[in-house]
Amino acid sequence: MRNLSVLMLVLGFLVSAQSYAGFYIEPGITYEKGDNELEWPAPLGDSTGNTKGLGVNLKLGYHYDSVFFMGLDGSYSQPKFEHSATDYDADAKSSLYGVILGGQMPNIGLRIWGGYIFGGELDPEESGGVDVKFTGAKGPKVGLGFKIFMVSLNVEYMDLEYDDSEIEQAGPISGEIDNKLKNKLGLVSISLPLTL
Repeated sequence: MRNLSVLMLVLGFLVSAQSYAGFYIEPGITYEKGDNELEWPAPLGDSTGNTKGLGVNLKLGYHYDSVFFMGLDGSYSQPKFEHSATDYDADAKSSLYGVILGGQMPNIGLRIWGGYIFGGELDPEESGGVDVKFTGAKGPKVGLGFKIFMVSLNVEYMDLEYDDSEIEQAGPISGEIDNKLKNKLGLVSISLPLTL
């Protein structure tokens, strides 16, 4: 009889938990600003630059009781890429993807999350006869948001390192180069967290 009571209690908990859990989707519009550094081999020094521009973000995953959430996180943006090396100044395309885990206080609206970027690229257009591309983005991501009714106002920070750098065009030179782009990226966004 005791085992039956425990089993009923566990089943009741599972049914209750199931009724408060489900999928969620969170599309958003972002504005990013990044400060980057490109490490050149000796005897050349490091060069610095920045990115800034608009983009979109999509989080897709699973929530429990609208308190905990986890999922996939992807973004696409078209920032302006400026860099001190060769006075590079061009429009770029950027994509990133990773995972997140977070929580929120439904009554107050405060949200916090952390995650990791597993991949992505930054591909500036040609500038001054030079065309570069950075791939293999990796690094941690943290975020803080405040939900008002159905809309969430957010700030996020990523510390990214791109594993591969490629010169697609620089006069007669092309191919991979042995340096890494480090990009400290801040984002502000407005998103629409929807539970299904």
